[in-house]
Amino acid sequence: MKDDSPLPSSDSLFKRGMHYARMSGPGWIQAAVTLGGGTLVSALYLGVIGGFEFLWLQPLAMLCGVIMLSALSYITLSIQERPFRAAKKRVSPVLAWGWLVATVVANVVFCASQFALGTDAIQNNLGLDGNPFLITALLFLVSMTLIWQFSGKGRGAVLIDQIIKVLVAVIVLAFIAVVVLLIAKGEVAWGQIGSGLLPDFSALFHPTEAYEPFIAKAGSYGSFWSEYIVTNQRNIIIGAFGTAVGINMTFLLPYTILKRKWGKKHRELARFDLLLGLLLPFILGASALIIASASQFHANESASVNEQAYHEVLDARLLEEHKGYAHYTITQKNQLRTTVSQADKKLAILLSKRNAKDLAVALEPFLGQWAQLIFGIGILAMALSTMIVHMMMNGYAFSEAINKYGNRKVFFLGALIPAFMGLVSPIIWSGSIKSALVIPASVIATTLLPIAYLIIVLLMNSRSALQSELPRNRFAINLLMFIAMGFASFASFWALWGKMGSPNPFERFLAIGAIVLLLVLILMGCYNFYRKEKKSL
Repeated sequence: MKDDSPLPSSDSLFKRGMHYARMSGPGWIQAAVTLGGGTLVSALYLGVIGGFEFLWLQPLAMLCGVIMLSALSYITLSIQERPFRAAKKRVSPVLAWGWLVATVVANVVFCASQFALGTDAIQNNLGLDGNPFLITALLFLVSMTLIWQFSGKGRGAVLIDQIIKVLVAVIVLAFIAVVVLLIAKGEVAWGQIGSGLLPDFSALFHPTEAYEPFIAKAGSYGSFWSEYIVTNQRNIIIGAFGTAVGINMTFLLPYTILKRKWGKKHRELARFDLLLGLLLPFILGASALIIASASQFHANESASVNEQAYHEVLDARLLEEHKGYAHYTITQKNQLRTTVSQADKKLAILLSKRNAKDLAVALEPFLGQWAQLIFGIGILAMALSTMIVHMMMNGYAFSEAINKYGNRKVFFLGALIPAFMGLVSPIIWSGSIKSALVIPASVIATTLLPIAYLIIVLLMNSRSALQSELPRNRFAINLLMFIAMGFASFASFWALWGKMGSPNPFERFLAIGAIVLLLVLILMGCYNFYRKEKKSL
């Protein structure tokens, strides 16, 4: 039988670390959801626009998330109560329900994107042609079988823990293998990697150095390109702190901890688990993707580019010159695209977003036929692990919503909802339907992440909840939490403020409403917490 008791603090750090590594689990589940399609897209574009200079960004953003998750694990293990119930009772029912609803919305909508990602990896990277509905049906059956096993007790749940660890390991090792081969071929130097790990916020204000000669050749539109690059760099830097840990991840962690029957004596283990299972794999996997992307695309005017992505950037430049450009016909747009200068065209190539297939094709001269296979395996593992955890999170949230926590059939039914969205992803994850789902879902998740963090901060300072378990070094802990919450809150406001400039009136309306709602919820949560704490004294 597996020994789940922590070792005495008198034992050596190495011995405790090895023992904790064998016991770890919830952190790996967190890694499975954050190492998904969102990380893939953002890491690839970080490499494109910032090169090696942004290697520090995602590790620092994730560290802020781990600080909050560590506090959440401390609360859960100290009070042995599910935080949703604790938040309803000791903070605010409105905030608690907002936390749950945002979790469900994020799971249901973004699970479909993982099915689309898995389908794309099978078709384009692994080269297995097949009906997309057949592929999504296969992914649906595999993931739901694993979820049914996880929802039970005993060996089935332990097996899923091990499968998730293996999937995360496959993701990380696949992308690290690419970087190792690039280093061996002389495409990447250790010095570039080392310098990129040093935090540098100057990119908030000016383009990275590699773009300067290209901007200088753009003539009167040089200022436009400088602003375009800085805006994108700024959005990436600020956005990373708001998206490294999703709101649904904060909801999931306590349940996976309680499922393992950990208690107060496991608090050090829980922190170690987040470092080993979440922070380390995320840093390695995301950094490897950034390095690979930077080596092939950053300031490389001869790199291959997707026509749609190229037109997206070039059209932004043409819109600066022709105010009515967005309403032109396709023929008119194509004519204007041919008239722009070579300098503008080169910058549009440099700044175009790339996907996994683009990167695999770019790496074929170095990796040969293995390029598509390595990326296909890594991305398929990414999609499968993330969709499983989305279903898992929704199972817990649905069970809480109808007050049936612990009921296996209710959990499975909750998990089935995002799985069904994934099953029909070939229909809903494209065109106007995708936009109609993604816009409100992203606004809700962005708005309520600071609320989840606020719940954690308030519970961590609640005498009525923690009683004698209030941490002794609260000043240092609160300082770290307020820094992490401050970054996430600023990132949320920034993202919502940016949506207010959207050409889509529905998106503008949502953004304004979300900012007002966020401010009201923060004030309401703090007031209710103060009132409840005062009453409990």
